[in-house]
Amino acid sequence: MTFRLPHILLSLGLAVIGLPAPAAALDLHMPAAARLVLDQTEAMDRYQMPTGPWSPTGGMISQDKEGQINRYVWQVVPFGGTCAQLLAPLRAQLVTDGYEVLYSCSDQNCGGFDFRFGMDVAPEPDMHVDLDDFIYLAARKETGDATYDVALLVSRGGGNGYIHMIQISPPGEPVPEVTQSTRAPADEGTVPPPVSATAGIADNATLISALETTGRATLEGLHFQTGASALPEQENTSLTVLADYLIRHPARRVVLVGHTDAEGSLQNNIALSRARAAAVRSYLVSALNVPATQIRAEGIGYLSPRAPNDTNEGRERNRRVEVVLTNTE
Repeated sequence: MTFRLPHILLSLGLAVIGLPAPAAALDLHMPAAARLVLDQTEAMDRYQMPTGPWSPTGGMISQDKEGQINRYVWQVVPFGGTCAQLLAPLRAQLVTDGYEVLYSCSDQNCGGFDFRFGMDVAPEPDMHVDLDDFIYLAARKETGDATYDVALLVSRGGGNGYIHMIQISPPGEPVPEVTQSTRAPADEGTVPPPVSATAGIADNATLISALETTGRATLEGLHFQTGASALPEQENTSLTVLADYLIRHPARRVVLVGHTDAEGSLQNNIALSRARAAAVRSYLVSALNVPATQIRAEGIGYLSPRAPNDTNEGRERNRRVEVVLTNTE
């Protein structure tokens, strides 16, 4: 199985496979900026895998897992995206590969400092965890009598991205070997098909389906002009659908990630992309009554195009805002 992310810094992918013999490889697809800095294996060990938030009254909710423990850390250097963008495609591949997401949370929703230091994480300088900017996910796959668990923690700091993965395999079962693919990340994509904001109920149902199964979706129909962050004046169905979803699920948290075409400098485009995401957030909060605490706004400029920038059509498709789900509670 193969996991793909979008282009350039966000084209980092990871397939996690837990199958009986013969074991398949963990096929990694990442940009030159990403590197594996830690690869440790314990043939037989225990791991307390968090499956819920830390609380002052109950402490850390976790499950005691036993088996072969594989620990990996990847650093993406440099990285201009968000934690949500690092995790969403990994989550999507796990779901596609038959894993059930047991728990997912972000920084303070997890329990902040106490959650981070209540779990077993590789130390600096291999793994860096910003206490105000990390996302965690636990997933499980059952194959016959075998159960495979994966715990992912992503964070960023100093302009770099960090991915920490714990893989717990049953004693005596084959463990997938980690390999790095030589294929270009652009060979395939994991971004869901574009969701039209004007195509009717079926497409808007697809938006929510994509968000819940892959962790991300594009808010189509916004049509930003080059250099502009103002929302189009016409009603946008995708925003109404997203607002309804968030209001019906008050514990869910999302990040709105703005994108631009490749016109102009990176610094200016990052500022513009953040302004686009902020405009969408403002509309969801002020016009559609979504609680502000459920939404963050960030932007990464032109670092993650979904179409070539050498045509008007491609540049228009790249001027967009994506929504990324950061927790399942």
